[in-house]
Amino acid sequence: MIIECRDLIKIYSDEERKIQIPALRGCDFVVEKGTIASIVGPSGAGKTTLVNILAGFISASSGKAIVDGIEVHKLNQKRLNLYRLNKISIVDQFPQRTLFLNSTVWDNLYFAYTLTYGDTPTTGERLRDILKKLGIEHLEKRIVRTVSGGELTRIAIGCALAKNAPIILCDEPTGELDSINTEKVKKLLKEITSKFQTTVLVVTHDPRFIEGVDKTYEIRDGRVSTILTKEERKAQQSFPLSYYSHIDSSRNTRIPDEIYTSLQLNNKIKFKVSEQSSVELLHPEDFPPKPFNLPEYQKRRRELTIKSLPKHYHDNKNLDLQLNSVNKIYSTLSGNLPALSNIDLTIHHGELAFIMGPSGSGKTTLLQVISGLEPVTNGEITILGKKISSFSDAERAVFRRENIGLVSQEVSLHPYLTIEDNFFLHDILRGKKIDEQATKNERLQILEKFSITHRKDSYPLNVSGGELQRASLCITWSQMHPIVILDEPTSNLDSTLASGTLKKIKELKQKNDITLLIATHDLDILPLGSRVIELIDGKVQTDGLLIN
Repeated sequence: MIIECRDLIKIYSDEERKIQIPALRGCDFVVEKGTIASIVGPSGAGKTTLVNILAGFISASSGKAIVDGIEVHKLNQKRLNLYRLNKISIVDQFPQRTLFLNSTVWDNLYFAYTLTYGDTPTTGERLRDILKKLGIEHLEKRIVRTVSGGELTRIAIGCALAKNAPIILCDEPTGELDSINTEKVKKLLKEITSKFQTTVLVVTHDPRFIEGVDKTYEIRDGRVSTILTKEERKAQQSFPLSYYSHIDSSRNTRIPDEIYTSLQLNNKIKFKVSEQSSVELLHPEDFPPKPFNLPEYQKRRRELTIKSLPKHYHDNKNLDLQLNSVNKIYSTLSGNLPALSNIDLTIHHGELAFIMGPSGSGKTTLLQVISGLEPVTNGEITILGKKISSFSDAERAVFRRENIGLVSQEVSLHPYLTIEDNFFLHDILRGKKIDEQATKNERLQILEKFSITHRKDSYPLNVSGGELQRASLCITWSQMHPIVILDEPTSNLDSTLASGTLKKIKELKQKNDITLLIATHDLDILPLGSRVIELIDGKVQTDGLLIN
């Protein structure tokens, strides 16, 4: 084994508010060398906390974390730094936290490689091989801050591979990747585990990734509830079904949800043992089990069928957004790079539009020029009757603050304010008088709607990526802007939570009569009949209604 956790407990404490939040409650598991393992579980289960302990970013409250023979919990700061340098490569779920955003892609990979090996005769060959296999060789000279979210993730994976540490810890590495690039990442990770006996531990909710791993560890309520091999996962897809529960060092175990529901259990279970030593699990009052339904496995969409917009689609509608011949060109070391080319787009009031496209197609750039975070190179953008393309940076910032709600991929909440206190930040910047009592009920209602009330007193750095995403959605929605822009709002959510979150977003949109733009690569969250704008290489390839 190369990773071993024994009775790992992590409790976050807030001394000011006198509260304690348990994230891990006695976590036990081992990972074998040269394997790819996934850690799955609902948002807030403790997955990211576990990875941060293994990386040495935070310390456990108690228990042991042993990595490649090193007891991480015993290391001082100097040895922790050496441990992270020599033993661990990290792919963060927010890759902009770990990359040099104002340097080129090549410089980032070069830095990661030379940390370990220095500059060698094979440096260039090794780095170009990584870039090619990840499909980002064309980004070699790009400044990192100019690339898309999906490209950022692949660059972070490239840096992890360049460092060539024996263990790679990945937190949601494919959440913002389309299926083609997800397969590239899976293939490359399998190749390095086979060739170099590298161990890869991946926190993920992405079923596309889970299909290719050697073992899956499920975490529920801060404990490992199940450990499944490939074969054991398949045994849960057809009768006779086989379910497995992990027994930890304290002999704690969790009854699988399907068994719990079928037996109609509450807080007690009956074990009945026959003279022949057969064992039955029963309801304590011998209630008969409910009929057991075979789990339904969602078929993922592979392609979209989009019908062109009707000729009079925008007739008699108030137009909230118009783009005319919009271009965005970035200057790079290798010359000018067009990110958007001749974009013509009209969005009417109250409309919900999805912006689709593969990684690097221009989705995030389009949202940035619409929201005013980036100026256009040329062309016109008119929003709510104002030609913002002619505004200065300061004028665009004021307009955005008053009229546009934005949830970006990096989820920008103030790290030293609690989730609840972040609600007030926008009003403070606007100089708005705050009525604490009047807004308290509204805050609690929207936090409850997105199932994040239990984290209202937590700081952004102490919550999971999925929880952070939902908190940011709550805060954006509370501001009641006429236009809301969401960039990959479900990338860190499992399929059930993503579907529920989108449903709530649509309900709030209809209730508040706003215009909503959502950029996503996830085909499965698109409802039939919705408007889909597909970008390819910075150009509008298709604009119409989803019919399949």
